[in-house]
Amino acid sequence: MTKDPRTPTKWTNAEIEQDAAGYLAAQRAYQEDQDRAKAKQAGAEDLERFTAAFVANGGTSADAEASYRALRNERAAQAARTADEAAQRQQHGNVMAAV
Repeated sequence: MTKDPRTPTKWTNAEIEQDAAGYLAAQRAYQEDQDRAKAKQAGAEDLERFTAAFVANGGTSADAEASYRALRNERAAQAARTADEAAQRQQHGNVMAAV
C-alpha cells in the first residue's frame, strides 16, 4: 500500500518499485489537483478584478458576483455556439465532399 495515492512526492523508491502504475496514477492525480487549484485561484483573481471594476463604475460589490457569473455564462454560451457552428460547417463539408 502506498502512502498517498494523490501525492507522488511522498512515495518511497520501494513503493514505486512495488506499484509503478500506482505511482504514475498518483502523478496524474497530483497534476490534476494542481491544475484545479490554479484554475480556482485564477477564477478568484478574475472575480476580484471584475468586482473592483464593477464597483469603480458605479455597481455594488453585492451585485458584482451575480453580474460576473452572468458574464461568464454568456461567454460560455457564445463559445458553445461557436463550437456548434464549426461542427455544423464541418459536417456540411463532409456531406458535400461525399456527394
